[in-house]
Amino acid sequence: MLKYCTNCQTEFGENHKFCSGCGTPRNSSGHVIHSGEQSVNAIGSEINNSNIHIGDNINNSNNIDPELLNLKREFVNLPWTRDGALAKSSTFKKLGTWGSLASIIGLFMPFFTTSLSSIQPVVVLLFGIFFSMLILSMVLPRRRFEHLSGLKNLEIGTSGKIYITKIFAECPWCGSEMKLRMVGPKNQREHLLMCTRNPSQHKIIFDPTALPDIEK
Repeated sequence: MLKYCTNCQTEFGENHKFCSGCGTPRNSSGHVIHSGEQSVNAIGSEINNSNIHIGDNINNSNNIDPELLNLKREFVNLPWTRDGALAKSSTFKKLGTWGSLASIIGLFMPFFTTSLSSIQPVVVLLFGIFFSMLILSMVLPRRRFEHLSGLKNLEIGTSGKIYITKIFAECPWCGSEMKLRMVGPKNQREHLLMCTRNPSQHKIIFDPTALPDIEK
């Protein structure tokens, strides 16, 4: 196994599969990747400041085998179900539709009787919740993956059930655990797999289509 990178002569760490200096695979002949000042370009892929985009053509992205990332999905346990399902998409749609309609009626009730004016803030809150459920029931079946909060995401299975999940991977540079997070400015937020050992440099732009479908 190579001890020094064939492209920039940086010494490989004991468990490194890629060069920490330029991103060249350890078993590379050194003729595939060409490096610039702060980026490395390869056929069908690009690394900017150690960010790797693994998109639709994941097998050809910088020659990284998806098995090296060892993507793992963890289901968040919920007290009311055995299989970890939050609810069915159809349930979200029904609750969202009827709840939104009831909330809209509730918003106009204080105009007819002043005794209900004190509950209007609660009705506004409920409308936001039910309308969000309605939108989610329409968007999630198409996109199949949405960020919820923190490390948690919403995914829908082939049976139409919605699950709360967490996504983990193995860092291809140092072998540490990577966690999926939503980071970046408000209008440019993106899913990144970030290494727990070196999150500032070891991070990968994540494509949820790389995950297998939930079939349970």
